[in-house]
Amino acid sequence: MRRLLPVLLVLLLTGCGFSGLSDLPLPGSPDAGPDPRTVTAELDDVLNLTTDSTVRRDGVTVGKVTAIERKGWKAVITMELERSVPVPSNVRVRVAQTSLLGEKYVDLQAPGDPRGSLADGATVPLERTSRGTEVEETLGALALLLNGGGVAQLQTITRELDTALDDGRARDFLGELETFVSTLDRNRSTIVAALENVDRLTRTVNADRDTVERALDEIGPGIRSLAAQRKQLVAMLGRLSRFGAVTSAVIRESGDDLVADLEALRPVLAQLDAYGKGLPDAVAAALNFPFPENVLDAVKGDYTNLNVTVNLSPLGLLGNIGGDQGFGEGLVDLVPGLSPVVPDVPASGRAPTVLPRPVPTGLPAPGPATTPAAEPLDGLLGLLTGGGR
Repeated sequence: MRRLLPVLLVLLLTGCGFSGLSDLPLPGSPDAGPDPRTVTAELDDVLNLTTDSTVRRDGVTVGKVTAIERKGWKAVITMELERSVPVPSNVRVRVAQTSLLGEKYVDLQAPGDPRGSLADGATVPLERTSRGTEVEETLGALALLLNGGGVAQLQTITRELDTALDDGRARDFLGELETFVSTLDRNRSTIVAALENVDRLTRTVNADRDTVERALDEIGPGIRSLAAQRKQLVAMLGRLSRFGAVTSAVIRESGDDLVADLEALRPVLAQLDAYGKGLPDAVAAALNFPFPENVLDAVKGDYTNLNVTVNLSPLGLLGNIGGDQGFGEGLVDLVPGLSPVVPDVPASGRAPTVLPRPVPTGLPAPGPATTPAAEPLDGLLGLLTGGGR
């Protein structure tokens, strides 16, 4: 009997599992309620997170970590959450720390677009989990910065910057920059209008893209021709430059004479301007001399259509010579140097009496002489033809 007792005790202890003090309930440990929701999360590194660590959301404890295990190259933690706490299905899980030397906990972070509700038995994938920075990592990075990160060069950099900014040029540049920005702000509406015009131009060019492409294709031969004549164009521009220099020298030397010539032309140009529309008519008459333009319709080849009535009767001739206008008035006024038939009136002031012309029987009395026109040739023609035309 004494031999069986140790064997039974060993078998009893072997059948009871014991994984350490962590299996023992601790006073004040988080409680997930009577009906918790169990979920898992995959992480690259859980740091020194332990079971019974709290699970928090927005700083409020909502559950605890019940198990931590390794699956391949990632860690999987099992959590129990209060069923009454809403947790979105796309929640993010992060291993954080309460303070610099505080405990680790699991932080549930709601995304910007929460969707659905995290179901019982769900798993948060690796791409939605992360961990905080350890104190050791922060101190190591700080040590690297202080020892080999170039902190010693900060004094040199600061001194160089102070030297570069101490001569006032940077201050002047900032002032000019402020003026430039202020000018842009004042002309903001103009700039916006210009951009809108550019936008309309772009839309117009885009609408006529085929025409623009065809024009660009057709302009190629012209550009090649200009490129082939490049030397001639350069030589022409050089000669044009020399011509401009010579012209400038001539104008400088003869400037006073040129101004005087222009002043002398002023009256001529003024008269031409005053003559107005008569100048083209005079030019047309000079080009058609000796026949006016309205005679051209009457000229047919080598002859001219003319309708003339000639009065060669003695009475008509006498009337033209003596005229119904008074004796000797017809030719005296038209032909220079012709003296009247009747001598000068004596001092008494009475002129000789002109006898009336006899009127033959059967002939009609001649009518009054036609008053001469303003032009002398018209009056002379009337005297010779008896007033006929």
